[in-house]
Amino acid sequence: MGRPEDYESRGLLTRERLGLCLPTAAARWPERELMLFDSDRLSYRELAEWTMRVAADLVAHGVAPGDRILIQAPNRPEVAVIQCAAWRIGAIAVPVIPVYRQREMRQIITDARPTVIAAIPHIGSRRFCDELDETMTECGVEPLLRYAIDPGDHLGAWTPVPARDADSASSAPHLPEPAEPGACHLILYTSGTTAAPKGAMLTGAGILSNCSSMARSLGLTERDVFVAGSPIAHVAGMAMGVLLPMSLGARTVMLPAWDPDAAVSLIERERATFMSSAPVFLSDLVDRYEAGAGEAHRLTIYMAGGASTAPNLIERAEAVGIKASRIYGMTETAGVCALSRPDDPLERRSQTDGHVVFGTELEIVDAQRVVLGAGELGEVRLRSPQLMTAYTDPQVTAEQVDLDGWFYPGDMGRVDSSGWFTMGGRTKDIINRGGEKFSAQDIEHALASHPDIAAAAVVGAPNERFGEIVAAFIELRAGVEWSGPDQLVRHLETQQMARQKLPASWHVVDRLPTTPTGKVQKQRLLAMLDEQPSLGG
Repeated sequence: MGRPEDYESRGLLTRERLGLCLPTAAARWPERELMLFDSDRLSYRELAEWTMRVAADLVAHGVAPGDRILIQAPNRPEVAVIQCAAWRIGAIAVPVIPVYRQREMRQIITDARPTVIAAIPHIGSRRFCDELDETMTECGVEPLLRYAIDPGDHLGAWTPVPARDADSASSAPHLPEPAEPGACHLILYTSGTTAAPKGAMLTGAGILSNCSSMARSLGLTERDVFVAGSPIAHVAGMAMGVLLPMSLGARTVMLPAWDPDAAVSLIERERATFMSSAPVFLSDLVDRYEAGAGEAHRLTIYMAGGASTAPNLIERAEAVGIKASRIYGMTETAGVCALSRPDDPLERRSQTDGHVVFGTELEIVDAQRVVLGAGELGEVRLRSPQLMTAYTDPQVTAEQVDLDGWFYPGDMGRVDSSGWFTMGGRTKDIINRGGEKFSAQDIEHALASHPDIAAAAVVGAPNERFGEIVAAFIELRAGVEWSGPDQLVRHLETQQMARQKLPASWHVVDRLPTTPTGKVQKQRLLAMLDEQPSLGG
């Protein structure tokens, strides 16, 4: 997939090895702070030495290049250290978000066949090591090593991760060379809304290409302070929260979990400037800034991706001092494919998902895969130096990648004559009302601009006359009582929206059902249509 030789000749792919990035950075800035976690501050040197200790321990236990190291834990320095240690010895990191339970982990472990498992023993009542022991037995997987992150009194067959203050790694066994840039370094399992998780195989060169593109496009420097709010088991969390600041000699503030009030305080105290995460985190920050929090210092730049971002959220962020923007990217592209610069006009940052990044080809095609003209809505396809090599399942790869290397992510969108991209939802998220097709996302953004609505999603509900009609599911803001749809209909009409797009049925929910990455599960909403009668229409 892709055209690595061409990309390399054009300077779009680096020959730098991902496994050497931390040692190289530590040699340049040994005493500079790289990471703050809780009250623990770690320098580049300390993190590099810790990584070498873990790498040496992995090799001592028989881990070899190409082996897969699965990690399931919330944000902890160890999660970053184990990934960097894996890359240092040419192994493949397989970080997994903690919300996955045994059903998903059974599918992932069967697919990944990891040589090493690392996990936090428990979060609340969940016992991760026990769950994984049971799941591995069911899958017939017997790893060489089981690492317990912060084990406490839970060990059994699990070994503590080597401590950062252990004896020096100077007597460590000889370490294998890190993998070549074009080799698979990272397998990430996407959280699909209807299907089993899919394993995307990402190269070291592709991951670093994304970091380089972000730094160049946004003008980020060593003076920026990053916030790692997303799980670093996600590509956004690790790339934007750890690898990007590492490449610049900057520092990062890693949040153990999302707590909006704690985040506001940390951002203010540490004078943090940059964060890239889901729009729900931005919404939480804006709510608190609007209430007067963080007056001494507020976040400067926020890139919102991973789920649909309503234009009015970007506008509200602007009003409290955040240069926010919508971005477009995905696990399969190691991050961002389209973005806006902080100095781009607010209209561009709020109404589009950004300008296609340098080196990425993004086209809009029709059902016959013929390229459409500027501004026309169609299916997205793309090629990029950041693109995965394949999915772990060849059949899934064949379904989404053509012979010319074009990847079809299942998104709809349009690109204007100046190269600005606007996503139009998923290919299966187009509502067909009596032969008229329109994007669900357009309606969702219009609904979300009403001050009483915290979040909104629409689906095409089956209808005997029209085939489909628009059904709206909404979350109301705190303290708002449902008084019928009339005011919302009037609001949509002020948006100059075609009457065919107006919802014909309304449903108020406490919380929209989402995947672990924040994407609304439309299939669950469709199932709820039979369970919850309409509140008007």
